[in-house]
Amino acid sequence: MFSSHWPPCFTLAIKALALAAGILAAGIGWHAARLWREASQIEMPEYDPPLASIGDAPELHTLSSVVQLNSTVTALKASGALNARAARWTALAAVLTGAAAILGAL
Repeated sequence: MFSSHWPPCFTLAIKALALAAGILAAGIGWHAARLWREASQIEMPEYDPPLASIGDAPELHTLSSVVQLNSTVTALKASGALNARAARWTALAAVLTGAAAILGAL
């Protein structure tokens, strides 16, 4: 669009920056996808019924329920942390993609 008004070396540098930003965005996007895949493969613990009924042994019932809940929360936290990292990397990839598009249009 405006490149005819700029010196050829400047135009070449802008195009090189656009290409570099695009390649970097692709690599970062790939990394984010790997993080999301890893987050989706964290296995949630199987549900095991409490070891005792609440009427027979309330303490054992409560303890086994807490252990079950704690292992589920731990798995969810790990998955959530990976999802958060992937979202940050995806945001960076989007910014670089936008920069590449703008620089490529100059």
